[in-house]
Amino acid sequence: VPERVNPPDHFIDILEGIVKPSPNSGLDYKQLPVRWMLHNGYPIPPDMQSRIPGVNASSHGGASSSEAHARDAGTNTQSFAGEFWEDVKSTMQLRGDKIQHNFLIAKDLSNRQTPGILQQYKYFVG
Repeated sequence: VPERVNPPDHFIDILEGIVKPSPNSGLDYKQLPVRWMLHNGYPIPPDMQSRIPGVNASSHGGASSSEAHARDAGTNTQSFAGEFWEDVKSTMQLRGDKIQHNFLIAKDLSNRQTPGILQQYKYFVG
């Protein structure tokens, strides 16, 4: 990253093709997302595993396509129930948050007094 340049902005410029990475860095714009996933320990999707030579899918949390297909086939029945339960929990949490927001009175920390209606009317007419 050049000096006095925001690193995220620089990487976005590389991904958009505005800036070309320096030849001595050994980076290609197609490799940046994969390197970011590797740095954070995220699994690499199968379609992106070929972007960096020497990356082993199993060593970085990825799985071969047959393993992923077998894993997905076994969780389809539980997936619906799990998603439904998560949806119910999040809906109930949102409702609870709305109730808490609407009915709980927040403590006024400003220590200011609201003028009475006559004083407000006098200000309005004036």
